[in-house]
Amino acid sequence: MCQGSEPTSGVPGYQQRYEAENAAVFRANRFGNSSASAGAYVGQIDDTGDPRTTSWVDFVVNVPTARAYTMRIGYANATGATATHGLAYNGGAWSTVSYPPTGAWGQFGATVSSTVNLRAGYNVIRLAKGAPSFGCGTGYAELDYIELT
Repeated sequence: MCQGSEPTSGVPGYQQRYEAENAAVFRANRFGNSSASAGAYVGQIDDTGDPRTTSWVDFVVNVPTARAYTMRIGYANATGATATHGLAYNGGAWSTVSYPPTGAWGQFGATVSSTVNLRAGYNVIRLAKGAPSFGCGTGYAELDYIELT
């Protein structure tokens, strides 16, 4: 038997961090910035009130077991007020994620957390500023990554 073939204790056996710029981005834009965790982020996530021109970001995640996960979202919000996005996963009901104001656009380090109940295997997590079946979302927030634990 090979030494070191087992994972180190406490290290999860699944990918935890998913970069926003690698997600499926619908009517928003990817930008480069050295402050972002992998040097890029998604911004201009807008809602015009018309479902044909709203924005969202879909993260496809793969987890080993069905359970509740804590999802941490890295973001920036320089509006001076709390911004919100809709959160849905696997086509389920919408909830709201709130992003308190941060110092500047493109300056990352702030995070918020939410609980997501995922099934084993692949899941789709959507963060939206207006979307089919979600007509809300206030202010603006830029997305750096999500992280599951």
